[in-house]
Amino acid sequence: MPIISLIAAMSENRAIGLNNALPWEPIPADWDNLKKVTEGKKMIMGRKSYDNPHRIWSEVGNYVITRQHDYEVESGFEVVSSLEEAIEKCADQTEVFVLGGEEIFRLAIPLADKLYLTLVHETFTGDTFFPTFDESEFDVIERKEFKAGENTPYAISILTYRRKSLN
Repeated sequence: MPIISLIAAMSENRAIGLNNALPWEPIPADWDNLKKVTEGKKMIMGRKSYDNPHRIWSEVGNYVITRQHDYEVESGFEVVSSLEEAIEKCADQTEVFVLGGEEIFRLAIPLADKLYLTLVHETFTGDTFFPTFDESEFDVIERKEFKAGENTPYAISILTYRRKSLN
């Protein structure tokens, strides 16, 4: 069974999206971190995340969760009907990343071994939000702080959480 990792960026008010896009301008430091930690790993996303024209994807494989049986995806993506099915298809992997959106994160948090969360220290209007979770079940094992102007237009914190039961 792979390590199940979630990766997301959220604002102070937990916004992760607005009109199927990020609610803030691009944050190079966050993208650099995302590319580094997900390199060579398969990714799982919901249909709405897949539909985003700026979607994140992996060269080694991607799963799109949807209830639409006839939903067509591009080469390099495979449709699955549930998070559990996607995880089963990744059984031979050491780690797999769940990319969202909100509903998929809600389903994945109870299964997550690690969370890679970028906290954007601003408040943004959003229509999708990162779910609350019991932070006492996790340890912060890495924290990187960036001030506005340090490869980011906003002050951000990049946090890596590991579930305490893995310690």
